[in-house]
Amino acid sequence: MAIQACSIRSSPLAAVIAIFLAGTFQTASATDYFLTIGGGYSKAGNQASLEANVVFYQQLLTDKHRGPRRHDILFADGNDPGADLQVLADKPTKSIAPATDLLAVLHRRNSEEKVTYRNHRVQPLVGALDPKLVRNQLDVLSKTMRTGDRMLVYVTAHGSEGPKDDRFNTTIDCWNNRKFTAREFTGWLDQLPTDVPVVMVMAQCYCGGFAHTIFNGLDEKKGLSPQLRVGFFAQQHNLPAAGCRPDVEHDEEFSSYFWGAMAGKTRNGVAIKGCDIDGNGSISFAEAYAHMVVAGETIDIPLRSSEVLLRTYSRLTPEEATDETRDGPEPPKLFTMTGSVESLLMHGGQMSKHMATQLAKTLDVSLQDDVSAVTRGYDESRRRAASRGRGRQSSGRRDLLKEVSEKYPELGDEKKWAESSLLKAENQESLLAELQQLPSWKLFDERRQQATTADKEGDQREIRSVKFRRLLNVLEGIVLEKNLPLVAAPEIVERYRLLVALEKTGL
Repeated sequence: MAIQACSIRSSPLAAVIAIFLAGTFQTASATDYFLTIGGGYSKAGNQASLEANVVFYQQLLTDKHRGPRRHDILFADGNDPGADLQVLADKPTKSIAPATDLLAVLHRRNSEEKVTYRNHRVQPLVGALDPKLVRNQLDVLSKTMRTGDRMLVYVTAHGSEGPKDDRFNTTIDCWNNRKFTAREFTGWLDQLPTDVPVVMVMAQCYCGGFAHTIFNGLDEKKGLSPQLRVGFFAQQHNLPAAGCRPDVEHDEEFSSYFWGAMAGKTRNGVAIKGCDIDGNGSISFAEAYAHMVVAGETIDIPLRSSEVLLRTYSRLTPEEATDETRDGPEPPKLFTMTGSVESLLMHGGQMSKHMATQLAKTLDVSLQDDVSAVTRGYDESRRRAASRGRGRQSSGRRDLLKEVSEKYPELGDEKKWAESSLLKAENQESLLAELQQLPSWKLFDERRQQATTADKEGDQREIRSVKFRRLLNVLEGIVLEKNLPLVAAPEIVERYRLLVALEKTGL
């Protein structure tokens, strides 16, 4: 639901957001403007999961949004009728060429999933995923927006890392291998009316760079933008995100968790409960984010704009503290990352307490444990995740391939094995049986099963490490929030309050 502006203090920005703080919503004239930016940079990078995310989001807005809205979508190649979407090819329940499949493994020719292509089904569209169209659409919308309206930007696409000397200037990768940067996008948001708040939800790799759109020109040295902007980002600025698959059966990704919390079900229809943390009968953006942080079985370490503000203007340790905003010689006494987890949570807000409590439970961390135990747990989990794959035994592949080559030289030929007449359809089952009688087969088969198990265990160790990092981020956020009024100027504290208020709104 859009918001209604009213007067509060002397700040125009505070006036726009006051309705959020009051917890009331406008019904009639104000409009929510939704802009969805989705798809890949080419047909090979335009996976079916991206299409599924947009369709899921469209249905969510139909089911949950109330009041006037406008939804504009830019996706992949736009309205071009050509096949642009990568989907997983149907797999037969039983291989029709089992001997060929085995030899493909031995020759390392089956590393990629089999895919096919079709035209995407996202409708209606404004056009393709193109930087010029994104900019033009924001310009078009800026001319119709009024005070009290709200802009919501959703990105389900690909992204790239920023340069080493400009690390937060990450990109959204567009069709035909075009792209636009976080700094360019910041400038485009500047076209919008200052008194129209912006909410961003982004799920591309390295999307955390876009969290810095809260600053003028993406530069914290230039201060905060006069426009109120908040965002929820799947991943940090220097890390790839989960997702982007040619199949839609696996929906363990930011969009499915985040929008799923609001929809009450995942993208694939699995029920989601317990997301109404404050018990007010609706799910806010902040609550959807909290659900993803707690439940997300992915490599993502999510980020919020309010966290960026805290890490920019607040302090974690007394050594970092300055006295620039205080009179008198004594520096402020700062809250620190010490004591039990429970003692820290006493100073946190409702969302922080929920996230920390649930993550601690998942990680078998007692709330009575010292915070240092969380740090040690994170360090240990990182070491275990980093050891993934080290010290593995031989797979037995080379030994089996050598024996195949000795018995069937033509099947050992790296370039011509697939042309062998031995691989005719009528020979497949008998040839496979013969290959399975070779001395190295048993070892190869055992090691292959062990490798599959090891990969799954490695994934779980990595996710455990990520969840420890999420827990540390929540606890650090509590300390940073507590210290912000002690080290930052009043206008920064007020802006943080407004960011949090906007995060607590919803559809």
